[in-house]
Amino acid sequence: MNSMLASIVLCSDSAICAEINEAVSHLPHIIIHKYSTIELIEKFLNENSVQFIIIAEALTGISDKLTRLNEKYPHVYFIYFNPTLSVDNFHYSDLSYFSHIIIGEHRIKGLSEIFLQLSRDYWKKIPYDKFDLVYDKLSPRLKKVMNYIETHDLKECATSQISKYLDISSGYFSQEFKRDTNLTFRGFMQKLLDHYEFIILDSLDLSAKSASKILGYSELSSFSRSFKKRKGYPPSHRKAQKYIES
Repeated sequence: MNSMLASIVLCSDSAICAEINEAVSHLPHIIIHKYSTIELIEKFLNENSVQFIIIAEALTGISDKLTRLNEKYPHVYFIYFNPTLSVDNFHYSDLSYFSHIIIGEHRIKGLSEIFLQLSRDYWKKIPYDKFDLVYDKLSPRLKKVMNYIETHDLKECATSQISKYLDISSGYFSQEFKRDTNLTFRGFMQKLLDHYEFIILDSLDLSAKSASKILGYSELSSFSRSFKKRKGYPPSHRKAQKYIES
């Protein structure tokens, strides 16, 4: 495994493509794949793991296709990058599927900063398909919960803290979560933690010490105990365990 993060760029303007290259040139762990059509992007997505999609084209005529891709790949960050927002290349109804919109004079610096932030935090995107959930079908309150989880430290994602954030009782939150997802909140978070650990330890190939810091544990020993309790072996033995299971 390696720590390269893939980004797809939809761009036919050579000058704008050069700006995108400049924005990520100092981030060696980002690899860029450029395409000129949505169809080619979809083909690539079907065959490869991708973390980011940068749209640097007018949206007229492709909004429906982008919406479909966004629904199919909810774990991917969609970023809009363009010198200006004009009525010819952007409709405000299309805002929903972009996590970031970068325009204007300082767009190159802005894109670079966004990539740096997202490359650190992309592992926090919730893989809805793994839970048999569709984000767009969740209630407004559950969407708010999922967005909270993606933007807060895991230690701030206990039932009591989220119910306080929603201004409802813990019991009501637990019932509503189970009703809408067919999962207990504890079970959901345990499965999500397993997913996060896989990305950090296996996909990014980071150490258990790094994982413990990223996941918000105060000490490596606390992370190791939690990992072993859930999986039956310490994080230091995960590669050997994977070999045995294969």
